[in-house]
Order: sequence, then C-alpha cells, then structure tokens
Amino acid sequence: MSLRRISDLDQRVATKNVVEWQSPSGTRYRYERDRAAVGQEMGAGSERYDWHVLEKNDLAHAKRRVFELINEDEL
Repeated sequence: MSLRRISDLDQRVATKNVVEWQSPSGTRYRYERDRAAVGQEMGAGSERYDWHVLEKNDLAHAKRRVFELINEDEL
C-alpha cells in the first residue's frame, strides 16, 4: 500500500540526530543527520540499511526521500 501524503509517514523514533519511520508493509526507514542520508532496512528486523545520500541534509528532504522510497517499494 503506497502513501498519499508525506504527513501519512508513521514516525517511530525521533532524537536529535536520528528519525525513524515504518512503512505500511513494516519496512523501517532511518534518517541520520550525521550521515546526511536515509537508510532503507534490508530485511525485517535486520537493522542493516541500504543508504541513500541526501542532496540537502535536513528533515524535510529526508521525509520526502522516505516517502519516495516507500512508494517505490510498495508499488
């Protein structure tokens, strides 16, 4: 199931440097400010991520990239 709006993202963790979301299918996505990247979990519960470097290192761009990754993965 894809998402319609960025505001539909299911945020699970939020600290100063890390924000995590979970997709409707259960895949976790992680933004790490220090890496300037968004990670897509490689397997449920594996805590191993495929990292995607952001063009601009801020939360708005991270959310947008997670939204795109979820919709690509869910389709």
